[in-house]
Formats: sequence, C-alpha cells, structure tokens
Amino acid sequence: MFQFQTLGVLSDRKMNLVGTLGRSFFEFPNSFQKRREKLKKN
Repeated sequence: MFQFQTLGVLSDRKMNLVGTLGRSFFEFPNSFQKRREKLKKN
C-alpha cells in the first residue's frame, strides 16, 4: 500500500514537471516574437 502511494506521488511530480516544461516551451516563442516586434518598431 505504501509503495502504491509513493508511486502516485512520483507520477504527480512527473506530470507537474511535464506541464511546467510544456508551458515554458510554448511561452518562450511568444516572448521571443514580442521581443522581435519591439526591435522592428525601433
């Protein structure tokens, strides 16, 4: 039973890690585009 609980915690951590990485991966191009737009205006 204890082993099952720890497995659940580990999978939760993995999902959180994947979610965080995915979010930053999608946010990075957006911030990069905004920076390029600022450079074009100048």
